[in-house]
Amino acid sequence: MEQQIQRQTAFKVWISSLLSGKYTKGTEQFEAGFIEVNNTKVSRVNMIGIIIDKFEAETQVSLTLDDGSGSIRIKAWNENISLMTGFNIGDLVIVIGKVKEYNNQVYVTPEIVKTLDNPLWLKVRKLELSKTFGEPARVMTEVAKDSKEEDEDRMNVVEEKVTNEKTQSSREKIFHLIESMDKGEGVHLTDIIVNSGIAEDDIENLIGDMIKEGEIFEIQKNKLRIVG
Repeated sequence: MEQQIQRQTAFKVWISSLLSGKYTKGTEQFEAGFIEVNNTKVSRVNMIGIIIDKFEAETQVSLTLDDGSGSIRIKAWNENISLMTGFNIGDLVIVIGKVKEYNNQVYVTPEIVKTLDNPLWLKVRKLELSKTFGEPARVMTEVAKDSKEEDEDRMNVVEEKVTNEKTQSSREKIFHLIESMDKGEGVHLTDIIVNSGIAEDDIENLIGDMIKEGEIFEIQKNKLRIVG
């Protein structure tokens, strides 16, 4: 009797859990490689995040996905490139695919990539993951290390929830400033500080929260855009 390949469950996990875990190669013909997350062997994943970078070549496409805990590359080659076309930096997407590793860098090969029109899906997923795994510690990824010369001062994510009206008002002010000042290339942090009247230390903390919660994203060092 021929041995059948059993389709693995696509687990919902933080990207940081994949990046901080140890990849184990498959040991048998039909056993996939995996990363152990909370005593579970994860070989397929279901992720929601924002596309923060994109690379296209004739035989390869790579998207960098960020869920607030870390960023990971989604890579496709040859006939699978069609799965990755039509997406732009800033898009919110759901990705289902297989966990792989090459040269000590974990990445995902896609089976499904779809745009999500409502940014609340990212917040829902974060609440779901926080309930299951707890709040993540952001991981400095190989993707981030590759751009370290351009992004030495990438903001740290602040994990405290914003609860007072003054802070919420400041967040709304930052959001509307970025929305109104962005001409297609993002808004520099310095311009936000100058035009908001908010203290520099406070504004960096607020922006860290807003990145984590999926309201805005950083397209390059200190250049910010809103999601959507």
